[in-house]
Amino acid sequence: MNRSSVIYALGMSLLVLVGCQRKVASGPAAGVSPETMNKVSVVNTDYTYFSAKGKVQSENSGLSANITLRMKKDEVIWASVQKLGFEVARLKITPDSVYMVNKVQNETLIGSFALLAKRYNVDVDFKTLQELLIGNYVPGDAQQEKFKQDGPVQNVRQVRGQLQIDQMIDTTRFKLKRTEVRNLANKDLMTVDYQEFEELNGRPFAKSLLLTIQQPEGNTAKTSIVVVKHNQVSTADSSLDFPFSVPSNYERK
Repeated sequence: MNRSSVIYALGMSLLVLVGCQRKVASGPAAGVSPETMNKVSVVNTDYTYFSAKGKVQSENSGLSANITLRMKKDEVIWASVQKLGFEVARLKITPDSVYMVNKVQNETLIGSFALLAKRYNVDVDFKTLQELLIGNYVPGDAQQEKFKQDGPVQNVRQVRGQLQIDQMIDTTRFKLKRTEVRNLANKDLMTVDYQEFEELNGRPFAKSLLLTIQQPEGNTAKTSIVVVKHNQVSTADSSLDFPFSVPSNYERK
């Protein structure tokens, strides 16, 4: 995998896919009552603006980089990837558009979620993506969801079009611990594991994400693994900046 491909892989991993005070959350946070959605009791992360800094690493290539993630709930997702002190990629996502700049190869990608689904098999909408990034449970149609209890883990399955989505909730802390998204048409499988829980505003929050993507190729499966670990996470009501521009000499992918 060449450097350009790796940078795009790291950027695209955020599409299928982060505390200031580090306090390990081994169980439900004191004073925080879980919210019941359909038949699921969870403690989701609530925010208007969200900000995180950390590292992202591709287990396949060994490439690692620093990442800054910012979000305004239901409006924008923004990320900057830096290597050796220089920004190598920037990403901005709104509910209807996706923008990405590769500063190493002077390239840009501008398109819709429909384009991503066609070109990269990234079949996900904005709301689901923002919840995946912070480890929030996403309720589906209450009449269509299927529930299974396996010890302390509650498995909730829903089908949205060609996607089968399994969300696994740790009932000891009322947090999402794993999400599996399977494309029933092409058998692609994406798994997100939420790990290393700490407290954020009195609620358990996953400091680490392990993203695994399996894509069938003949009799085998191509597996890609990306790890995201955050060391600074905060939420606020005050505004954040989401700067994004494309130099006129960049080639559009």
